[in-house]
Amino acid sequence: MARVLCAGSFICDLVAAGLPRIGAPGDLVYAPRGIELCAGGHAVNVSIDLAQLGERDVAAAGCVGDDPLGDFLEEALRRRGVKTYTERLGDVHTAKNLVLVVEGEDRRFFAELAANTMLSPGHLLSALEDARPDLLFLGTVGGLKVLDPHLHEVLDAARRRRCLTVVDVVMPHGEGWSRLASALPLIDVLHCNDLEASTLTGARDPGAAADVLIDEGACLALISMGARGLVAATEALKLEVPPFKVDAVDPTGAGDALCAGVIHAILDAPIDRERLPAVSLDVLKRVLLEGAAAGAACVTAPGATAAVTRGAVDRLIREQGELVWSASRLL
Repeated sequence: MARVLCAGSFICDLVAAGLPRIGAPGDLVYAPRGIELCAGGHAVNVSIDLAQLGERDVAAAGCVGDDPLGDFLEEALRRRGVKTYTERLGDVHTAKNLVLVVEGEDRRFFAELAANTMLSPGHLLSALEDARPDLLFLGTVGGLKVLDPHLHEVLDAARRRRCLTVVDVVMPHGEGWSRLASALPLIDVLHCNDLEASTLTGARDPGAAADVLIDEGACLALISMGARGLVAATEALKLEVPPFKVDAVDPTGAGDALCAGVIHAILDAPIDRERLPAVSLDVLKRVLLEGAAAGAACVTAPGATAAVTRGAVDRLIREQGELVWSASRLL
């Protein structure tokens, strides 16, 4: 059994942070912080973050190739006490992602579509049956070409098991947002960034987009706005929360860390599906501050998970939490 099952992409990140520039054709640019091989992908990042935040009984489900990089990802998870439900394919390789971070700029991803897109609904449903989690995190929705057509089936299976569902998305290929939109009534917490929210709902303003997501069935909508913080909405409340102030090194994985912080706080409260739509402002405060602090901690070191620790998150909340909350505003 597992308290949380995290499903979605498994990716190996090659991270070069602190770059002085992106070179011109034929140029040579040295990476002052080195180039690191890191475990990545939504499911990997969130499960590792949860383990480092103190959550026990975490499991992860994803697809890799039958190759050394697949071994690397499985070992990275097991080393942190995460149970793995890995689907291995012999005819496709483990996905890789080049992460280039120029000093003072947002990260640049150069990713490939490989085994990370191939997680099958049958494999995930089997993992769900075996793990019997209290909460299912499903990331990379929109980029799982085998599973996306069965999104409603997977979320319905989780709902029938009285399992909370947390969904994180990527910009979809081909089919657009129709599958996600029709599944919103089965989603308890939906996280996306402001661009994804705008294209999903047709509303340019994040607050208006959050209203649409709630009206269409989500219980809690979280919209990340980068350096502007986040917007959160339930049936009863809608507010904007500014970011914690940190020295950013690499923004890779900040959204995953936010999800991990939110999940940990929801389970710690605890908050069940019946309470979530009408959760009090005081409880929502704890959830959003832990999520925002985890996202802020994430960006202070290269890689998607290295800096997301219980100590780092608690320190940010202790030092800045009340300032951040006092600057938050109801919408």
